[in-house]
Amino acid sequence: MDQQELMTAADVHAFGVEIVFKQLEKDGWVIESADVLADIRTEPQIVAAKDGEQAFFVVRTGMFPGRGRFEEGSESFEKLIRHAMSHGASCYFASVGIANSQGTTDDEMSIPVKGVAYNVQFDGLIKMALPEHARAE
Repeated sequence: MDQQELMTAADVHAFGVEIVFKQLEKDGWVIESADVLADIRTEPQIVAAKDGEQAFFVVRTGMFPGRGRFEEGSESFEKLIRHAMSHGASCYFASVGIANSQGTTDDEMSIPVKGVAYNVQFDGLIKMALPEHARAE
């Protein structure tokens, strides 16, 4: 894996958004917008609708052995949910993990090389909701 171009953090994020986008389409969601460049602290990366439900999707992608995590803190978490609610939408979190399939060791699988195949770990969506203390605000 010498001399290969590496994906940037933005490339890794965009790849995760693409994975979720394709899964949502497969599951019957009608994609209204998808933006890999959306501000991850305040905006959903995907907006879609299905069976009368409008939904915002927040995607995070991590390299092996990790998975995408929401690390922006409770203020950003609540802001995203309130943003969805103000548009009459639900809010979902999608955690994606990718591993370089050419890697033969843990270290090699964690290298984000452009143009190679990846093993993907995506176990579905988690509905985001405001904590009890924030609902009254």
